[in-house]
Amino acid sequence: MSHPPLAQGLQSSQRRVALALALALVALLTIVATLSDVGITWDEPLYIKASRGYMGWMGLLKQGLLQGDLGEALTDAAIVRGWMPHPTLELHPPLGKILFGFAWALSRGFLAELPAFRLANAALFSLLVALVFWMVSSAYDGVSGLFAAFSLVLMPRMFLHAHLANIDTTVAITWFVAMYLFWRLESKRGWVPVVLVGIAYGAALGTKMNALVMPLVWGVWVLLFRRNLRSVCRLAAVGLVGATTFVAMWPWLWHDTLNRALYYVLMASRFKDRPQFYLGGILPHVPWHYPFVITLAVVPVIITSMYLVGSWRVLAGSFRHPAPGTSRDPSSSRANETGWLLILNALAPLLFAASGLQASYSGERHFIPTYPYLACLAGVGFGLALSTMLSAWQRAYPGRRPGGVRTALILLLGLLLVPPGLAIAQVHPYELSYYSELVGGMRGAASKGMETTFWCETYKDALPYLNRSAAPGAAVWAENPFVLRLYQSYGVLRQDLQVTGGDVVSPLAADYAVIQMRQTSFQYTPEVARILRDETPVFSLQESGVALMHVFRLQAER
Repeated sequence: MSHPPLAQGLQSSQRRVALALALALVALLTIVATLSDVGITWDEPLYIKASRGYMGWMGLLKQGLLQGDLGEALTDAAIVRGWMPHPTLELHPPLGKILFGFAWALSRGFLAELPAFRLANAALFSLLVALVFWMVSSAYDGVSGLFAAFSLVLMPRMFLHAHLANIDTTVAITWFVAMYLFWRLESKRGWVPVVLVGIAYGAALGTKMNALVMPLVWGVWVLLFRRNLRSVCRLAAVGLVGATTFVAMWPWLWHDTLNRALYYVLMASRFKDRPQFYLGGILPHVPWHYPFVITLAVVPVIITSMYLVGSWRVLAGSFRHPAPGTSRDPSSSRANETGWLLILNALAPLLFAASGLQASYSGERHFIPTYPYLACLAGVGFGLALSTMLSAWQRAYPGRRPGGVRTALILLLGLLLVPPGLAIAQVHPYELSYYSELVGGMRGAASKGMETTFWCETYKDALPYLNRSAAPGAAVWAENPFVLRLYQSYGVLRQDLQVTGGDVVSPLAADYAVIQMRQTSFQYTPEVARILRDETPVFSLQESGVALMHVFRLQAER
């Protein structure tokens, strides 16, 4: 497909490189500037602890290298101590946590500890923004690439996830990087491209089990567009290199590999059936439509509209045949192949979650690899909308040069991204409670029985009240006590407060209860529903008229 006039100004390689770097830099600076805004989330204490363990083992490895004796570092005891001290808790592969640890080691001299651990995903997300722009602008046009990049950044929940030391974000990024390399290198001859794609796939596997789906996506794409033995063999080789990379990056698998790999699969799959508050009730496990409904509910409606248009553009292009006596434009074929790769990668995490074969609870995070591809498709849809409007103007005013009109249309359609940007500004740092206009925003989602929040980021707002009002030695209950204890270790919650919670003790045994409005959890602690019904909070956090968190004083302090 030849690039339309509207995109020619952005199509030179030098300009696209400059734009990609500028987009990445702006994303990085914005996220780094707001890293400390977001409260500690559910999994971060565990991942930060794991990162410290990894860094400790690597210190032992470095010492062995300097001394010329790796015997101690490579013993199973040392590896287990550094990489898997709690086998029932540390369920996920290490790459994300390794990156968190490296970022912390490099930046702790000028960043506080929590932002230092979070810096890795902030940097990776910035790379992802650049790759989204580069891929879409390469296959379609520069304006489409820009809209795709902005769509990714302006998805409120994706913007928030980019701030966290959390592997769900990392797997979305590593998945996209591996797919991008597959897209760029699939047609290249030789085994070097195969090895590069295989290593990238291994990196995704080394982040989270979700990446097991990726070869299925590539296999379907190969059957659609290649159908030759060479491509199938290369894809098998990618899988082999990926599996080797996965084992190589996880020292815990270096001893008793088969048994430990089986243990990992069994332990990681134990959470696939979890209760979830959804559409007004707590279900024993989510129905098949949960990931699709959540995706519609948490992506801004303009981006949803554009990715649907983009998907239609790809599907329609597949059934459009060249005129008799002409051949298909190679660039059009490449765009069509790219579009299908985007659609397949967007659908795969949703279908996998819908199948019941993997965990899919607590909102979008378990199928988060979908969202970069939806941003890409939104860019494709934006390009079609712009081209359609420009063509209509040219038909209405034949012979007139469309330069000024083209610029005006770009600016006009670009204004469509203002509402998502304003939404982020309004709800930050509570983007995990964001719901789109399609369900009536946060209030509409609450009235429809959607979960209000799920990851403890609101606990941060309870700290000033507790520090100011709680008596010395007061007991504080929270659904996830590890988050409050990490705050204590950072010195932002008083050390004398006795933090407890989870399923260890009833909140009624504490002086204070910090309750996030994660309705799913109320079934685990029935006393919470009673407290919410019968007690008056002494502190509340609300956003857009919806309660996100309450602090209750439950008994006279001892």
